[in-house]
Amino acid sequence: MPAPTNTLLIEGSFSELAEEFAQYIDALRKAEGATLQSEIAPLLQPLREQEQSEGEPDLKQRDEVLKKLVSSATALNGAPEKEITSSYNLLVHLVHQSSDPDVFLPRICTYLAKPITTSPQFGPTLAISILTTIFNTLSTNDSSRYHVLLAIVAVIRQSGSGYAFEALKPQLTSQLETWLTAWELDNEEAQKLHLAIADASTAAGDDELAQSHVVKALETIPAADASQPAARELAVRALASALRRSTVFDFTPLTASDAVQALRSSDSTLFELLEIFTSDTLDAYEAFVSANPLASISNGVLADAGTALQTKMRLLTLTSLAASTPSRSLPYSSIVSALRIPDSDVEMWVIDTIRAGLVEGKLSQLKSEFLVHRATYRVFGEKQWAEVQGRLMVWRRSLESVLDVVRSEKERFVREGIQAAADQEAAAQGKFGDKARAGGDRRRNPQQPQSQPQPPAQAQPREVEAGAE
Repeated sequence: MPAPTNTLLIEGSFSELAEEFAQYIDALRKAEGATLQSEIAPLLQPLREQEQSEGEPDLKQRDEVLKKLVSSATALNGAPEKEITSSYNLLVHLVHQSSDPDVFLPRICTYLAKPITTSPQFGPTLAISILTTIFNTLSTNDSSRYHVLLAIVAVIRQSGSGYAFEALKPQLTSQLETWLTAWELDNEEAQKLHLAIADASTAAGDDELAQSHVVKALETIPAADASQPAARELAVRALASALRRSTVFDFTPLTASDAVQALRSSDSTLFELLEIFTSDTLDAYEAFVSANPLASISNGVLADAGTALQTKMRLLTLTSLAASTPSRSLPYSSIVSALRIPDSDVEMWVIDTIRAGLVEGKLSQLKSEFLVHRATYRVFGEKQWAEVQGRLMVWRRSLESVLDVVRSEKERFVREGIQAAADQEAAAQGKFGDKARAGGDRRRNPQQPQSQPQPPAQAQPREVEAGAE
């Protein structure tokens, strides 16, 4: 599969390799008389002289040689299996030395898109391998890659190789848009590639990828050409495939297409059926089919799709029923009435709708109800916006109630924290006071007797004898 760009390394001058390739083609053809080698001999002589003198190659002369080599290269599909890859690689190497490889590569790709007769079993694998090599030898923005990719997709579709398709699919989903931008394709080329990928996807059983590329092909149709016969044919094909496919439930991309909108005039009955699948229910579908047999719609494009359409319509009806249930509790009896099915089939249809990704919920056999968790809106208009607004208001009120509870609990927590801190502080102060008082008691009431302080001695009066000095 396409990978980072690489290079083919083959030794030899252009004239030597061209002559070698011509000899090989003559051997495959078992040519007698005029041979490819004899045809290119006069053209190679001046090229040899230039190569010997190491002068600038005459690219126009090379192109003349390559025209003859490439036109004869169809014989390579009859080469022995072991020689096919190497012989094509040699031809590609020669083409890359031309003045404009884009002139020759598309023709080589058409050869490789045809069966390799000498290897019916491994021919497709060989062709894909060679085409991948060609793709990777081209620069990222080289428009020749478009022709190579077309050939790869064609080989995959013809061979029905699921392995090859799965190998290519990641590139298609991640790189294709980048490639298309780099290649600067016109609308017709882009449409051709998208339809080729859609065909290959259908052959590989990938309906989802196939439908997406059919829609992308529709998007390449300019509004001015929406009513043209080719646009009408593609629009009918896209619409019919979308209605048939069991995985397609979203018809918005189709209704947005100018070519599909143009079917209002050219295929009004088919367009009416699209509108029913877009927004209506099983009752409207059955009334429509009673008045318009499927075989009479747009040359019978849906003639054999009656069962598939009715099944899809039941799934869509159940989806609408679940989306419009205010209480989100859908009784089994309502499903039986809307889908016109036996009571015993209710749970089967609900499970199928869940598997289709249209609803989510829980079945309750005890209450005989389907509790809807999520339902897809088939049409999103003013009514649906009003319903969403109502649900958002309910959600907002619920959140406000929750916030009030959280706020009050937070305030209570803060108050209790403050109170607890105050209690702890008071308790700590009280304990400290008890210790202080206990210390004072010990000073006043010692356990060991202590000497009592004695009062100061009273001064005793003494007699003073008076006399003359």
